[in-house]
Amino acid sequence: MCNLISANFAKLKKDKFFWFAFFLMFSWSTLQVLAPLIEAIRTPKFRLPALDEPFVQYYPLMGGLCAILTGLFIGKEYSDGTMRNKVIAGHSRAAIYLSNFVVSTSAGWFLNVAWILPMLLIGIPFYGMFSSPLTIVSYTLVSLLMIAALTAVFTVFAMLIANKTNSSISIICVFLFVLMLGSACYNQLCEPEIIRGGDIVVEEGGNVSIEKSEPQNNPSYVSGNTRKILVFVRDFLPTGQAIQMANEEQIDPPIMLMYSSMIILLSTYTGIMVFRKKDLK
Repeated sequence: MCNLISANFAKLKKDKFFWFAFFLMFSWSTLQVLAPLIEAIRTPKFRLPALDEPFVQYYPLMGGLCAILTGLFIGKEYSDGTMRNKVIAGHSRAAIYLSNFVVSTSAGWFLNVAWILPMLLIGIPFYGMFSSPLTIVSYTLVSLLMIAALTAVFTVFAMLIANKTNSSISIICVFLFVLMLGSACYNQLCEPEIIRGGDIVVEEGGNVSIEKSEPQNNPSYVSGNTRKILVFVRDFLPTGQAIQMANEEQIDPPIMLMYSSMIILLSTYTGIMVFRKKDLK
């Protein structure tokens, strides 16, 4: 399998979309760091935010880039006939599957590094250290397994659908579905239990005042078993984890790492079992 991984890394080095995504992440990260600095120069009273704020913005985007990259990279294996040639050469299907998963995951991690580098090299000298370094470290660890979990799911579709176009479309649809599901769960859980509001009152003299109303129960608030289910889905989905980190929410790293590990193991096992029976034309 080491030879397969080495060969795949050699292909990754020549992959145009990988380098496009790498420089996209690097450029976007640099822009996120420089934009507040430019604003601070133009507006002396402008206060730079903590470095944590721009650092966490990339998590939801990572899944989309990994989806496209995995679909195109593995799809090319089918379109070029490389997948079938590897089987003919005597490589086991499990080794072929795992080598593609390992390299696709590594590509996602390289994109992660492309974002982090400008934040460290430019951000720390001008912004100072992160306000919560331990939180950023835990976010980074969770993001690594989050990327691997998403790639594991994408690899299943890429390895089982021979047509590159169909597999790429399927993978993107899967990502958009889990992204919307994670976002829906997160938004629902953000609903407050009690609504505190008021009414705007315009008096005869034209004076405007706000008349506070009594606190009311929020009909959109969920509780009990429904809330537990939503919390589980939000934390279990890699996209739900990404949304929480992008919003600088307090997370439970051991639980999220465990969920991502479960997704990796289940997806990879299922993918290998089905790929072994697949007819490679």
